[in-house]
Amino acid sequence: MIRNFGNCRANVAVCGLKAIKGTLLAAGAGLLTVASAQAADLPVKAAPVEYVKVCSLYGAGFFYIPGTDTCLKVGGYLRTDHVYGQGAGGFYQSNTQAQYTRLATNEYSYRARINLTTDFRTQSDYGTIRAYAAIIGQQTDTDATANGSAGILRAFIQFAGFTVGHAVSYFDFMNGADYGYIFPPTAQSTGVNGIDLLAYTWQIGNGFSASIDIEDGTVGRGRVVINTSVPSSLGTAGAAGTGTVITNDAVRLMQPDLVGNLRVDQAWGSAQIMAALHSASGGYNSNFPGVAGLGVNGPAAIFTPGNQVFGHPGETFGYAVGGGAKLVNFLQPRDQIEFEADYCHGAIGYCQALGFYTNNWLYGSGNTLAIGYATDGVFNNGGQIQLTDSARWEAGYQHYWNQQWRTALYTGQIYTWYNANAQSQLCGTAPGSLPFAGAGGTGIFGSVAAVVNLQCSPNWSESIVGTRTAWNPHPFLEIGLEVQWAHLQSAFGGSQLTLAGNGARPFGNYQITNQDIYLLALRFQKNILP
Repeated sequence: MIRNFGNCRANVAVCGLKAIKGTLLAAGAGLLTVASAQAADLPVKAAPVEYVKVCSLYGAGFFYIPGTDTCLKVGGYLRTDHVYGQGAGGFYQSNTQAQYTRLATNEYSYRARINLTTDFRTQSDYGTIRAYAAIIGQQTDTDATANGSAGILRAFIQFAGFTVGHAVSYFDFMNGADYGYIFPPTAQSTGVNGIDLLAYTWQIGNGFSASIDIEDGTVGRGRVVINTSVPSSLGTAGAAGTGTVITNDAVRLMQPDLVGNLRVDQAWGSAQIMAALHSASGGYNSNFPGVAGLGVNGPAAIFTPGNQVFGHPGETFGYAVGGGAKLVNFLQPRDQIEFEADYCHGAIGYCQALGFYTNNWLYGSGNTLAIGYATDGVFNNGGQIQLTDSARWEAGYQHYWNQQWRTALYTGQIYTWYNANAQSQLCGTAPGSLPFAGAGGTGIFGSVAAVVNLQCSPNWSESIVGTRTAWNPHPFLEIGLEVQWAHLQSAFGGSQLTLAGNGARPFGNYQITNQDIYLLALRFQKNILP
């Protein structure tokens, strides 16, 4: 292109500036054209994103739920247990497992469990509002392989000193699960499965607190009352493959248990004293007062056993008292030692694990058998309930060898005894009570076809000793091994009985003797957050 620069000959500098100006203007116009063409392709500016923020009010792991002032922590664990030994049957000796035969008793059992926890906390004018839940799903040797089983270990709300829902009983102090994997019968704590309650806690100051609560005294603590006028009340052999089944004549849930404690928590550890009031009332008599049996003669023949017309024993309440202490940094940094002791009168579920409510027989090798009945009380037609006494203690010590290795030792004992009136009823010598056993098993002990030699004493005890060593290759991973021994001092020890067949256990003469149980447990556990 030929441009006319004729006018610029006189002033070359001016013409140069004009040329440069024109070039810049042309370039700017081009850029504006390109920008206009691309403007339609630019993305629309997104709305501000509200990112999750860390909540430091309640410790590690909490974060604010976006758009709220509520903090949430998600935690839990995944574990697998493998148990070998006679105690392996479903992690408690069930009646079927207690037959100790190739067809009924597992020497090896397993459990795979996931426990998911949620902890919601919100500040209010009345303090922190907390909602906590722990939900499990698991697969064991007794679950259907297709779906396993599920349950709720915790589901409670805390607000202004109140705790309402499914939580740990305020009677409990020591949790045996802190020292071993397989819950021993001496450890009665509800710390594993929880209990339904409504509680209030006063914070007195300087680490002291006082709590009172009402809680489930039927399912949570169990209630078993035996009417010794009922045939087979101490158990009869069921269908093939089942064990002994007692006849429970306890009243249903009429009122909750009342529990209270006084506790102190300090840098050195903690201590607690506690008490509980428990209903141990019975149902209806099986016949008119003073008459044993089912009421098959005379006017009673038109009624079924346990009818209202036969009346019932008076309302009866048992109680439990106890105390415990825990010392931290004991002798060595991080080491701890702990103990608890309880006495229970007509409230046996506060002194021993609920498994004993149904685990009454434990067969041994050969024709031997151990027996231990855990009841809140016994009565007969027209009589009042005679409350059962029980006492227990447990202790545990845990030593940290280093940051990754630790070993725990634990031990404990349970003692259960009956007063003279209750013993005479259970032995079949009290008026209105059936004999201990009759021909064909029609006595109070229904699986007994005949008594060869009866040493009648229903008192019994059990002793536990165990140790567990755990390795934490990572703070959130644990691999541990536990060894446990239990010795059952049998009720009616020394007696010789002719028992009916029970599953694979044949009809024949059996000796009631003390029994020992051994188990070995291996655990792998991956923690998320506590």
